[in-house]
Amino acid sequence: MNHPELRQLRYLLAVAEAGNFTRAAEKLFVSQPALSQQIQQLEELLGATLLDRRGRSVRLTAEGEVVVRAARRIFAQLEQLETELQELSGLRRGALSLGVVQTVNAYLMPAVVADFACRHAGVLLRVEEAAQEQIEEGLACGRYQLGIGFQPASREVEIEPLFLEELALIAPRRHPLATQPTIPLREAARWPMALLTESLCTRRLLNECMAQANARPQVVAEFNTIAAVLAAVQRLGVATVLPRPVLEAVGEDGLCSVALQNPTPQRTVGLLYRSKGYRCRAALAFAEAVRKVTQSKGLAISSASSP
Repeated sequence: MNHPELRQLRYLLAVAEAGNFTRAAEKLFVSQPALSQQIQQLEELLGATLLDRRGRSVRLTAEGEVVVRAARRIFAQLEQLETELQELSGLRRGALSLGVVQTVNAYLMPAVVADFACRHAGVLLRVEEAAQEQIEEGLACGRYQLGIGFQPASREVEIEPLFLEELALIAPRRHPLATQPTIPLREAARWPMALLTESLCTRRLLNECMAQANARPQVVAEFNTIAAVLAAVQRLGVATVLPRPVLEAVGEDGLCSVALQNPTPQRTVGLLYRSKGYRCRAALAFAEAVRKVTQSKGLAISSASSP
């Protein structure tokens, strides 16, 4: 669907997200003069100034904010329309966009994607690793048809619980704590750690549990990816705290996991849907693939909510 006004709205969204005409033009693969002209035509059509062009960056005016919100709703409805029309093809073609939190993406998604692709090779999967908040926002606005994450904070998103995920201490086999079957969280906090950054919900869960244990982790390095954390653990000889299945997924022979207690950091992993939203056949098929893989991996199905 490429009606001139829709194209102009897409251009406005791109400029609003980039905050700069040059970056937006590069993303859209159009020249900057052409982009500026299209935005000006949209402003003339609506009879309003949508962008404040003073300075090196551009910002939305109050009128621009209104138009951008409306544009996002329009494109979400158009995407849902296209998704519903794709149902007629019986999953022989189409696309499915989903957001997955980083930890679950690391240890669960490769097997799920492989299973789904074998059954529905004509469906294009767009799997984006995203923070929980971004997934909820994407589901609410229609950017994602399905999400995999934790207990949602938004009423616009609902969860189908899959399994209870526990965080464990992961360390080199030569680490002093590696021989213990379990360890109190307060004791683990006394040892140097490489952890995920506090922008990620895995770290925030750990911080909450540390506070319950009246402890603080001894952080020597922070990273925003699991791969970087595990690399630091290997090279520095320190420990970390991650979901136990991560260790199996990455195949790190030199590492081991130790259960944490008092308290045990844990949360419910589930399928996330937009509340009362349309669930396309591709999303339902992918959800079934997720259930199948979680069962095959021996992950316990849980109806409990996240602590």
